[in-house]
Amino acid sequence: MFYPQPNFRRLVPHHFTMLALVVLLSILTASLADRPESAIIICYKHDGTDHFRFIPEKKDHEETSVVSGAVFENKINKTGWSILSVFTSERFPEHYQAYWAGFLETNLTYSLTNAHILNTLVNVCPQPYSQECIEVRDYLSTNLDYMINTAISLGSQDEFWHQIEMQMWQLKGMSDAFTQKFIEDSKDLTENHLRTLKDRLMDIYLLQVSNDFRNLVEALSLKMLVKLFGPLADTPLGSSCSALIKLVKNDVYISHNTWCSYARMLRVLKSYKFPWKRSNAKGSDIVAGSAITLSSYPSVIWSIDDFYITSAKLVVMETTISNSNKDLWKYVRDGVKSLVFTPFRAMAANRLARNGLEWVSSFGRNNSGTYNNEWMIFDAKLYHPNKSLPSKGLLTVAEQLPGIIYHEDLTNVLIQQGYWPSYNLPYFPYIYNISGTRDEAKKYGDWFDYRKTARAKIFRRDVDSVTDLATMYKLMRYDDFRNDPLSRCNCTPPYTAENAISARNDLNDPNGTYPISSFKYRLHGAIDVKITNYTMLCNMNMLAASGPTYTDVPPFQWSKLPVPVERPRMHPDKWMFTPIVTNFGPGESDCRALRVYTHTCIFACFISWLTPNRFE
Repeated sequence: MFYPQPNFRRLVPHHFTMLALVVLLSILTASLADRPESAIIICYKHDGTDHFRFIPEKKDHEETSVVSGAVFENKINKTGWSILSVFTSERFPEHYQAYWAGFLETNLTYSLTNAHILNTLVNVCPQPYSQECIEVRDYLSTNLDYMINTAISLGSQDEFWHQIEMQMWQLKGMSDAFTQKFIEDSKDLTENHLRTLKDRLMDIYLLQVSNDFRNLVEALSLKMLVKLFGPLADTPLGSSCSALIKLVKNDVYISHNTWCSYARMLRVLKSYKFPWKRSNAKGSDIVAGSAITLSSYPSVIWSIDDFYITSAKLVVMETTISNSNKDLWKYVRDGVKSLVFTPFRAMAANRLARNGLEWVSSFGRNNSGTYNNEWMIFDAKLYHPNKSLPSKGLLTVAEQLPGIIYHEDLTNVLIQQGYWPSYNLPYFPYIYNISGTRDEAKKYGDWFDYRKTARAKIFRRDVDSVTDLATMYKLMRYDDFRNDPLSRCNCTPPYTAENAISARNDLNDPNGTYPISSFKYRLHGAIDVKITNYTMLCNMNMLAASGPTYTDVPPFQWSKLPVPVERPRMHPDKWMFTPIVTNFGPGESDCRALRVYTHTCIFACFISWLTPNRFE
């Protein structure tokens, strides 16, 4: 965190050198770890113009002058999570709100943001840029220019583009905070200032589109970057996941775990409370999703995992699906001036949507064909304990590929099965076939078969054991790969930790032989679990555990890897944390009320007792 002063000038060069950034990071880390911080931005009149002031550490100010406020607590060394809550005030123009919300987030998470960039992006197109990096940078720049100009042009009436415009302002605030630039005079918050966002593409902006980036380099046939960052590369970019919705007597459990590189384990649980309007049109209503709880990362305006709870009582999550049909990449190559990357469409949908169909309608606009996922939207407004379930509207599922978004209401499937699983394979036959997944199944076998893949079988076998929060947690953290026959493969040794609900690929044999790249030893697996139920989601809360599973296997520890690597910056050595429960709640949106609490709840204690780690 830095403290902007009047006539503030940058403390560091516009382009950080690696050494300077590491030194700065070490200083900030020592001063900021494990200490709650808060800040607000106030607006005041000077010479008839709105001016802004940064106020740290919970100092009291007139509520009417507060544009935005944030509270941040770094508890990564204690719980594996940091916690961030950001609010804005509807009394002020929305571009003020969005800009300062972004600014405060990056300001308060400054050391964590730097560490996350160094851990995940340092090898992505280092300068001097290669020809391939110039090509992908130019694509990103042209596309961002298109998004900003279209949002400015159409945002006054078009609801979708208004939400895109607000996200661009939020990112600009983050970018200015990252380069330690403070805007005092509202006259400087111009459209031209917003357009300068494209001058810095390879730090804050790339954090947002990192998963899209992997598909983009495929679509552009950038062979060296595909080798480094393609879908089968062992890289900090990209992810896959497991997800489950389980109906039980008088309750529903909704859960997700994120699979990705362990380098990405600097995590932030967030609450955004932004009372933005649906559009700039006169009389426009405030968006349905004005408050969103999400699992995320520092200085990232969306989840990436993805896992959201919105104030419209929608729970939104996804697992990634692959595209091996090269003919479809033309929609990405040709879409530089028409597509909107996944993060921005997802957050627009989260804010605008009042139900699953509206979510898909918003998300389906300007399909980028990158970071292709199976999305699940559970509408908790239609769920009531002790009452009959609705025949439609409860669960909407959408699957995206380049040029295609296919969706159906699958409420009947959820009710008939009693659960809905998701595990990185397309459910809809049309998507399964056109994506090339069917051809992959013919080539590699059951691992690519929707019903026969290992996780499908594990979910079917074990899902009836889920009756409460503890048993849901146990299933979503399950990886007993050495003993479970469903984890076996035609490998040496004859099993893989990939074939589990919560993968631990660091436990695979570095010298083993595996027919599929995903089965091999790599620092990749499930890095968390998030669970909500009816009571928690009504209060926009979740239970969350950070780090790889340690229920049936040893806890992950950087210093005990069979192939030594340097521990990523700001990472604990040993990842063995008990779950926490957020307490964001609806609450009041003022700085005094904006306190974020986390605690290890009774359920979490029970879970710890129920599933002790036998390797300790």
